Amino acid sequence: MKLVSEHRHHHDTGFTLVEVLVGLLVITGFISTAMQALVTATVFKVKGQELSEATTWIQEDIERVRFEAKRLDLGEDVNLPACQALNNASGYAARLRDRIDTNAPVDTDKLSVIGNRPYTLTRTPTLPSDAPFNVLSLEYQVASADNIPIAIVQTKVIPDKSLECP
Repeated sequence: MKLVSEHRHHHDTGFTLVEVLVGLLVITGFISTAMQALVTATVFKVKGQELSEATTWIQEDIERVRFEAKRLDLGEDVNLPACQALNNASGYAARLRDRIDTNAPVDTDKLSVIGNRPYTLTRTPTLPSDAPFNVLSLEYQVASADNIPIAIVQTKVIPDKSLECP
């Protein structure tokens, strides 16, 4: 009787070099895409935190200005009451600007909680050009140490006493 040949045909099992290289290429592409997304998310998070912090600084200063606007008295001048101002230098807006320059100066140098980076806060008051001269326009800007604007806000403040004018 003839015995079955014990010769077995062995096939090498495993991956070919091409398959390994394709797998490495796919993994590398996935990792690089994921890392790019992580870096982009981190950049947006930092910019969002900068904007939030800058907005908080501006809001704090606006609250100080509003406090001074509430405290502003009529301060009637015998010759020219503020209610009947003939130019922007004698109206309530000018009085409020002078008061905030004296009593609520802007804190220009700020340090960020994020990385302890320096920023500059500026407040620019603008008097009205037309009557009534009781609305003070303010522009705020927060800029980085590289003078790159982070936030710009414009607002108007009306002193409470000016609303009592006839």
